Amino acid sequence: MSGITGKRVQLGQENGPEVELIVSGTHLYATYETPEGFPAIYDDSIGLFAYALVVDGEYRSTKVPVTSLPPAGVEAHAKESDEVRASRIRTREAQMESQSHRNQTKE
Repeated sequence: MSGITGKRVQLGQENGPEVELIVSGTHLYATYETPEGFPAIYDDSIGLFAYALVVDGEYRSTKVPVTSLPPAGVEAHAKESDEVRASRIRTREAQMESQSHRNQTKE
């Protein structure tokens, strides 16, 4: 499984303009950072990429769009814990396996 490290991409948002973020990871787990290195996640509740805090090892949206200055407490290059990453990867693998199984039964 190949991954990407530090690829600059333009990403669309439901409620805002495209934003440039740095993407790293694989098809099972990827992270986003602003060009300045602050972690970002897509927040469906506001339809925008927002700065992320790490709370209990997990990214949580600050609800502050990445087009604004980062709020206090957001640390550059902060990462989710190994346990959270592993859990997200297992969930994604299960989703992909389920989708593959559904596609096979339709044929």
